[in-house]
Amino acid sequence: MSENYNVSDYGIFDNAVSTTSKVSEELNVSKTTIDECKTNLSNESVFMGPLCDEAVNGFSTSSANITQALDNFSKISSYITETSSKYKAGDEAASNTVLRIDSGKISTSTVSNVSTGNETKDKVYNYLASQGFNNAAICGIMANIQHESSFNTQALGDGGTSYGICQWHNGRWTNLRNYCSSNNLDASSLDGQLSYLVHELKSSYPGVYNTLQNVPNTKEGAYQAASKWTTDYEIPANKENVAVTRGNTAQGDYWNTYGN
Repeated sequence: MSENYNVSDYGIFDNAVSTTSKVSEELNVSKTTIDECKTNLSNESVFMGPLCDEAVNGFSTSSANITQALDNFSKISSYITETSSKYKAGDEAASNTVLRIDSGKISTSTVSNVSTGNETKDKVYNYLASQGFNNAAICGIMANIQHESSFNTQALGDGGTSYGICQWHNGRWTNLRNYCSSNNLDASSLDGQLSYLVHELKSSYPGVYNTLQNVPNTKEGAYQAASKWTTDYEIPANKENVAVTRGNTAQGDYWNTYGN
């Protein structure tokens, strides 16, 4: 799973805006061509009959699809531009604006129930503690969630293919939705994602689960838990080096808050 971008990496947003702008220009040209063809064909429909009508309908559908795509690209471009400017200014609120995808339509919104503060972190801590994890294991998990999503349940990553607090990727995202649907949970909620996290851990990652159940409840244990979670559960690129960073976060930041 992917690392969060640092503020210093905001140049990537400029490239993304340029790309969406170019695609939008090409889509506009295509839409104009299709609309012209539809108009010309409509003028001939009197002579060509039902077959021509079907073709006109096809052009209308294609035109509507391109209109939706243009709207999506416009929202993506605006979202990236806004997020880039906020990161340049060091504005933490940039992470609270999320993209939503519903039946192919993209929208952006600032979600009031997405919190990256202590209330959300306390809820994660309390839930994991109720599942039998000691403080060191919890600190290791929370350090990874911090780096993956900043505790944003609706975070999107990897080009829109990863989702949630643990950035579940592709098939794992599908499994999250299926699990929550089967258990009457909301896959976009913290409750649903925490429940799935423990379920997935026990059913698909027993080695990680056993390690977390047995780490010493110390600062060093927090480091071990974070490292194991990184290399065997999140599995980001350059995982060994990433594990060091997240281990330090677990023992340096989260253990100071939740260790005792």
